[in-house]
Amino acid sequence: MIVSTGRVLCGLVRLCGRYPVSTVALALALAILAVPVTLWNLRFETSGLHLLPPGQAYVSRYREYSRDFGELDEIIIVVRGRTPEESKAYAARLVRELRAGPVAFNHLAYRVTLPDLDGRALLYLPKATLEELRERIFDHQDFIESFAATPGLVTLLEAVNRQLAVAFVSHFFDLGLQDGAAGSDLGFLGILLTQIREAIGRPAPYRSPWDGLLRSVENDPDSGYFFSDDKSLLFILADPVGGSGGFTNDRAAIEDLRHRIAGLRAQFPAVHAGVTGGPALSSDEMRAAFDDSKLATALAFALTLGLLLVAVRRVAQPLAMLAVLALSLLWSLGLITLTVGHLTVFSVMFISIVIGLGIDYGIYVLFRQNDEVALGRDVAAALDITAARTGPGILLGALTAAATFYVLLLTDFHGVQELGFIAGTSLLAAFVSMLTVFPAVLVLMGRRRASRGRSDVGSIVATRREDASLIDSLSRRPFPVLAGAAIVTALSLSSAGTIAFDYNLLHLQARDTESVTWEEQIIRAQARSSFAALSTATSFDELRRKRDAFARLPSVADVDSALLVIPEEQSAKLKIIGDFAPLIAGLRIGSPPGVDLSHLDVALRALKRRVDIAIAEAGGAEPAGGLTAISRQLADLLDALRSMDRPRAEVALTRYEAAVAGDFIDKLRLLRSNAGDRGITPDDVPAELRRKFISEGGRFLLQIHPKVNVWDREGALRFVDELRSIDPDVTGSPVIAYESIVRMERAYRQGMLYAFGLVSLISALMIRRLRYTVLALTPLVLGSLWLMGLMHLFDLQLNLANVWGAPLIIGASAEYGVNVVTRLMEAREQGGPFFPRSTIVAVALNGLTTIAGFGSLLVAHHRGIQSLGLLLTLGSAASLIASLVVLPALIRLVEPAPEKDDAAAGRDREATNV
Repeated sequence: MIVSTGRVLCGLVRLCGRYPVSTVALALALAILAVPVTLWNLRFETSGLHLLPPGQAYVSRYREYSRDFGELDEIIIVVRGRTPEESKAYAARLVRELRAGPVAFNHLAYRVTLPDLDGRALLYLPKATLEELRERIFDHQDFIESFAATPGLVTLLEAVNRQLAVAFVSHFFDLGLQDGAAGSDLGFLGILLTQIREAIGRPAPYRSPWDGLLRSVENDPDSGYFFSDDKSLLFILADPVGGSGGFTNDRAAIEDLRHRIAGLRAQFPAVHAGVTGGPALSSDEMRAAFDDSKLATALAFALTLGLLLVAVRRVAQPLAMLAVLALSLLWSLGLITLTVGHLTVFSVMFISIVIGLGIDYGIYVLFRQNDEVALGRDVAAALDITAARTGPGILLGALTAAATFYVLLLTDFHGVQELGFIAGTSLLAAFVSMLTVFPAVLVLMGRRRASRGRSDVGSIVATRREDASLIDSLSRRPFPVLAGAAIVTALSLSSAGTIAFDYNLLHLQARDTESVTWEEQIIRAQARSSFAALSTATSFDELRRKRDAFARLPSVADVDSALLVIPEEQSAKLKIIGDFAPLIAGLRIGSPPGVDLSHLDVALRALKRRVDIAIAEAGGAEPAGGLTAISRQLADLLDALRSMDRPRAEVALTRYEAAVAGDFIDKLRLLRSNAGDRGITPDDVPAELRRKFISEGGRFLLQIHPKVNVWDREGALRFVDELRSIDPDVTGSPVIAYESIVRMERAYRQGMLYAFGLVSLISALMIRRLRYTVLALTPLVLGSLWLMGLMHLFDLQLNLANVWGAPLIIGASAEYGVNVVTRLMEAREQGGPFFPRSTIVAVALNGLTTIAGFGSLLVAHHRGIQSLGLLLTLGSAASLIASLVVLPALIRLVEPAPEKDDAAAGRDREATNV
C-alpha cells in the first residue's frame, strides 16, 4: 500500500511541478477569496450553551425560556460600599447615569419595585403578623384613639399610666408596644424616658418607640434591595437591548458599564464596583482567548521560522514554507466560516496548534528533497523521489494527526466536536498545501537559481546519505537506553494517582479578570454563585407547589418568581384587614399641643408613684421588665427638669414631642392607607418584572438560587441532582455547567480511546507489518505514560480546557514514530542506513516546531489555554524523546543490522541513479 500511495503522490507532485505558476496562482486566489468571507462572516460564539449538543432537552428548554422571558443570565454589577446606605446611593447614581444612554436596557434594577399597591401593602405581611397586628389594635384601641386625638407627651404618659393600672390589676404588663417577650415589656417606656432625658441634656438621634406596635407596616430601609446575605454587596441587574447578540454586542455593553463605573470613582472613592454575571464571564473569557490567540499565533510563526533558519541555514526556503502554511490557514478560515460560521473559546486557538503540526509536512518534504539534491538530482527528480518514498510517511502522519482531531466528532460534547472538525480540516489543508503548493514553489525557486547560473545538483553540502551519528551511537547501546526508559516509565506510573482534576470553570480564566474576581467575592459573601437554575409552572397553584418544594431542598438558598410581588393567602389576609380597618379609618388626628413643664411634671410624678407602688407590692420578686430601672429613670428625669432652665427645656421637649407625634401619625396613616380591600393580581405586576417572570402565554418562571458553590463539581452535582428530584426538566446555567462537566469527562475518555484505536488502525493499514506497526506506536505509548510523571513534576492538573489535549498527543506521538519506521522500511528495501541524518533531523525539527506551536500557548493569560499549552508541550517533548532515543534502540534490538556490503550497495545504487 505504501508503494501505490507513493505513486499517487508522485503523480500529484509531478503535476504541480510541471505547472508551478498555475498551482501557486490558484492557491493565492483561494486565499484571497477566503479573506473577505472570513472578515465579514466569521463570528465569535461566547455562549456556553452552544458547546452542548443542540438536541438535548435542557438546551432546547433554555432557548425556549430565553424567547419567552428574555435574557436569563443578566449582567450583574456588584457594588461594595462601607455601609448599605453608601452602596444604595452609589447604585442610584449609577443606574440614573446608565438610563441616560447611550446603551439601552430591557431591565436595569437594584431593588424590587412593587406595583402601584393602591392601599394593599399589608397583603405582603405574613398572615400571622397581620393577626398579631389586629389583636394589638383591638387591645389598645383606647390608647391609640386618645393619643391620635392629642399627640403630646403628657397625653402619652397619662395613657401609659392608665395602661399600667389595668395591667397591674391583671398582674400582667404588656402594652403591645414592644415584641411581647417577657423581658421586653417595658421597652417602650424605657426608650421614651431615655429620649426625654436626652432631649433636655445631650441630644441624640431619634429612635422610634412605636416599632413594637406599628413596625409591621413600616418598611425596612433595605427591604427590596438586591443585597447579599451579609449586606456587604449590592447587586444591580442589567439586561442591555441586544444582549447575548454575540461577542461584539455583549462586549460593547460591558465596556460601557465599566467606563461608567470608572467615571464615578472620584465621587465615590470608598465604593468598589465591578461587572460579572454570565455574559460578562463569557465575554471576558472570549476576549482573553482571542487576544491570547493573536499573541500565540505570532509567537508560533516566529519560533518556527527561527528553528527553520537554524536547521536549514537558508532564508528563502523557510520563508517559502511558512508562506505556504499561511495560505493553507487562510483556506481553512474560509472553509470554517462557510461550514461552522464561528469560533469558540475552545477552537480559537487552533491556528497555533496547526502551525506546530502543519509545518511538519513541509519539513519532511524540504529535508528529503535537499537530501536527494545533495546526491546530484535536480529539483524535479528530487521531488519525485520525495513524493514516492517519503510522501506515504507524510500522508500517514497527516492522517493520524487529523484523525485524532476528527475522532472528537464521535464525542457528544458539541464544542469539542467543532474543535475536532476545525483543527482536523486545517491539518489536512496544511498537508495538501505542502504536497502541492510547496513543491511548486521549490520548482520556481530552482528555476530562478538556474537562471542565475547556479546548479541545484550537489549544492546541499553532502553527496551521500549519512547516519545521524548521535542517534546511531545511542541505538548501538540498546540495553542501557531501554533500562533508563523502563525506570522513567515506572516512576511515571507511580505518580499517576497524584494527578488531580480541577472542575472549576472559573479557574480556567485569566488571573485578576474582573468578572471572575467579583464572582468569587459573591461566593465568599454568600457561599453561592450568581447563577440560578430555571423551572416553569403553568398555574399559580403549580408555581407555589414548585416554589415550596425547591425551597425545602438543602442545596437551595432561595427561589425567585412572580410570587415575590403576588402575595399568598390573600383572601384570609383581606378578612383580617377588614376586621381592624374600621377601627382606624375614622380616627381623628390632632396636632401636638406643645409641652407645659408643670403638666409634664405632674404626669411624671403620677407615673413614678404607680411604678413605686408596683415595686412595693411585688416585694423581692420584681415583675418582668425591670420596674426598678424605670423608677430610677423617672427620678433622674424629675431631678433634671427641676434643675434646668424652664423655657429652654420646654423648647427642647416640644421639639421631641413633635418628633414622637409625627412618627406615630406617619405610621398610623401608613397603616390606614394600606388597609385596602382589593387583592393583587398578575395584572398589577410591573412590566419589567412581568417580562422576567410571566410569559405572554401565561407561563411562570422560577429562578432557583443555589446555596452551594456550583463552580465546584460536588456542589454542581448535588444541586442539579436535588433539583431534578423535584423537576426533571430543570435547566439554567448551573445545569449547563453540570452537563459540561459530565460530557467533558465522557468526551475526553472517548477521545483518547477513539484516537488510539484510529491511529493504530491507520498505521496498521499503511505499514501492513505487525512488527513495524508496533514499533511505530511505541513512542505513542511511552510518551503518554511519561506525560503522567511530567504532570506530577510540574504540578499540572487536568481541567475542562486541557483534558482534550490527550488525543492530540497521541497523534503527534504516532507521527514521529511512523516517519522513523517508514524510513527504516525504505532502508530495508532500497538500502542505506537505518537512521539517515536527514530523517532524524527532520523528525527532531518537526518535534521542535510542534513544541514551538504548542509552547506558544504558554504565553496565554487564559489559564485553561495556558495549561493546555503546557500539557501539549510536555507530551510532545516526551514523545519526541521516545521516538529519537528509545525507538532506535528498540529497532537495533529487534532488527538485524544491514550487512556492510548491502549498505555499500545501496550507496552505489544511489550514485548510479545520479
